[in-house]
Amino acid sequence: MTDNRHTGTAKPAFRFAFAGYVGPLVGGLAAIAVTLTESTRIAVLGTAAVGLLVGALVGIVLARRYRELPTHLGRSWLRRVSLPFSATPFGVAVGAALLGWLEFRLVVAALGVAVAVTGYVVMRLAESCYVDSITDDEPAATWQWEPPGTPKLDAVVLAVWLLLGAANATTGDWLSSIVWTGLAIFWVVTSLAEGRWRVGSLGESPAIHVHDAGLVKRRPYTRSLVRWSDISHVRLREDELVLDRGLFDVRFERDQLADLEAARTEIERHRQSLRNGAPGTS
Repeated sequence: MTDNRHTGTAKPAFRFAFAGYVGPLVGGLAAIAVTLTESTRIAVLGTAAVGLLVGALVGIVLARRYRELPTHLGRSWLRRVSLPFSATPFGVAVGAALLGWLEFRLVVAALGVAVAVTGYVVMRLAESCYVDSITDDEPAATWQWEPPGTPKLDAVVLAVWLLLGAANATTGDWLSSIVWTGLAIFWVVTSLAEGRWRVGSLGESPAIHVHDAGLVKRRPYTRSLVRWSDISHVRLREDELVLDRGLFDVRFERDQLADLEAARTEIERHRQSLRNGAPGTS
């Protein structure tokens, strides 16, 4: 099943992000390999640049030819998290450079930051594509939702990290500057992905949808799914709706989801209808 209402616009964004992920990954790994041979700075930079370009082209070709790539990556939690965590070898390489075992740590650090950020973007886009692919039925219920967050506090954190990056750059500590700037970029990306920030009116209005596959949390630029099989109990606790699912409970406060009582009733009704083998439609 494919939801053409969303994947038609998500796939071009995924292709661009995937190319931006594969490029730094290939370029960075190639640079690390060349660094191990104690080559010159020009050789390392040249290898990184060529690897970046070739990797980006390969990423574009793969995303275009393998149309199910977004849903394939988004289907499994392990596949999704492996994308940003593929930057781990870069962190190890930078650590080795700090101990004097490798040179050219700035190139490796910059590409590692790029892999982590773009890997996270690909992870969230792949998850959204997968959610769309299994929720092409009309939602049984929909509620407006305000994703949790404190935009002003997020802006302060961003400003602090940018200032630290700029301060380290002025003193010539480029490695620290790259790290702090990378954290700032990652903070912006996560704020947009989680719906805490929104660029003007771009994107969809945040909402909660009840589908046969589960509860969809629609943010302006991403979507995620809570499967009914993962939920053990639905309860109201003061001004909070809680969907119990082990260590990762899903919570909605009244300032995020106004009619908690109606949401609980509909969610329970839908879960019960699915347990009884009946369609979960209104």
